[in-house]
Amino acid sequence: MFVVWYGIGFVLMLFWEIPAWLQFSNAIFLILYAVCMVDLFATIYTWKRLIWICAARVAIVTFFIEVIGISTGFPFGEYHYTATLGPLLLGVPFTIALAWVGIIANSILLSTQSNKWLRALDTGLWVVVLDLILDPVAEQMNFWHWQHPGAYFQIPTTNFISWYVIGALLSFVFPLVERSQQTHRIATRLFQLMLFMFGSLGWKHGFPSLFPLAIGFIFVSEGRYRYAYRTKKQTV
Repeated sequence: MFVVWYGIGFVLMLFWEIPAWLQFSNAIFLILYAVCMVDLFATIYTWKRLIWICAARVAIVTFFIEVIGISTGFPFGEYHYTATLGPLLLGVPFTIALAWVGIIANSILLSTQSNKWLRALDTGLWVVVLDLILDPVAEQMNFWHWQHPGAYFQIPTTNFISWYVIGALLSFVFPLVERSQQTHRIATRLFQLMLFMFGSLGWKHGFPSLFPLAIGFIFVSEGRYRYAYRTKKQTV
């Protein structure tokens, strides 16, 4: 379902514009992404209900971090949301918490580390990789707006530092599990699809350098995936 919605939305956003009456599709996209990633995570864990409980905890924590963020400017910087991603609750669209769930779960599944501390460091990096491509496009598409421009496409550096720290810390909410090569492959492909979509939209919205950067990250994630299993085969 997510891949189908992704395909339709990608074509519409890249070659046309989503009409006002279809803006709700942005919220559905984030919901489907979160559900898709949590469901993928749940397939490799015996007690599947625990994964959904973990996801709910991440959603609640990140929602209130966002509420604090728009009220105080901490920890990301000063910004505000529009209603493009769905109705605002305390100034924050509820779907943004689901976006955090999807990104963190996806990033955890990309990690090849065998303990929670190293996995946290790894997860934070993948979270930032996606945000480096996503954030400039999101502002151009009227998802949110920064009050004070920063060094990276007018986005403050504090935003990326905070994404790293939050992604790393919230990875501890999820159990450490050994995933299959197939699960890792699927997670990598979904991550690459997100990079490709926002990199392409970056080109469309006047940030052409985002596209080659996204392609570079796609190759990095692919190389990381292939290296992990080539190393395993050599040690068997």
